[in-house]
Amino acid sequence: MFLGSSSFISMSKPLKKESPKLDSPASHFMFLDSSIDGTSFEVAHLPSPNDPRESALYLVSGDRLFWLRGIQPNVNPVSLFVGDKIVNEDYFYATFKFDAIFIITSILFRDPDKFISIPQRIYDIYRSGPDESQGCSALEAGAFAVWNHNIDGIRERLEYLCDVLDPADSKDKLFKPNRDKFRAMLDYKVQNLEKYVKENNIMMGAYCVSTMTSESKHVRKHHVEYDDRKLRSFAWASISKMLSVEARNCLVPSKVVHPQKVCPVEPATSTTPVITSGNKAQKKRKIAGAAGTASIMNFFNRK
Repeated sequence: MFLGSSSFISMSKPLKKESPKLDSPASHFMFLDSSIDGTSFEVAHLPSPNDPRESALYLVSGDRLFWLRGIQPNVNPVSLFVGDKIVNEDYFYATFKFDAIFIITSILFRDPDKFISIPQRIYDIYRSGPDESQGCSALEAGAFAVWNHNIDGIRERLEYLCDVLDPADSKDKLFKPNRDKFRAMLDYKVQNLEKYVKENNIMMGAYCVSTMTSESKHVRKHHVEYDDRKLRSFAWASISKMLSVEARNCLVPSKVVHPQKVCPVEPATSTTPVITSGNKAQKKRKIAGAAGTASIMNFFNRK
């Protein structure tokens, strides 16, 4: 984990209006992927996986994309720990390796029942509707950049994930998403995330159950185990947050917990550490930290 500076790049001609600026100085960029080296980086506006007509920030490193996400420390009431220090700044960005297939998935599932080429799908998204604007032209160029540069091998992967037609009178292949294959891909990502959580002993109240086994004056021992059902819901929620509403409705199992819903944690099962300082008359000071956040994000570093 380290900090670095950055610069914006445009995927098309400069817009008439000024490009959006970050709310924080470049020194507040935090990169959680050790494979990113150097001290200066390029940041681009590309389509959001949640809605291709919305812009999202990505760090561009070679042929890889890293999704930039805003983090607000000391909110609700979570502090962000970097090493053994609490970050007290109001706002900054963190990033993890992002699979470009999520952008293409959200583009495909805007019209999942027809054989349409990817270029035509991109045209249909950004060149139709009453809100067509020059801002959409920049996103259109960004979507074409992802497709034309074959980021994360999306061309070859779509050959498998979609039903494909190659008409003689067309220069582009026609793709229709195969729901079963896309569900299998997402399920594989979910299983990998579950496996990663268990192998790295990442404990969170959303999917762990803690039982006190013994207690003495200074030591309390707990047995912590995973609730597989809650862990599966947590993993699905994490993966589905990188899909559009249309894609989620088609691909995510209906029994899965809604991505925005957080499983309540009973006080008896809480694993939040309690730190006591000074004499017994002092109040106990609870620190609810984002411990494990970096570890969870490390999962997305692996291809």
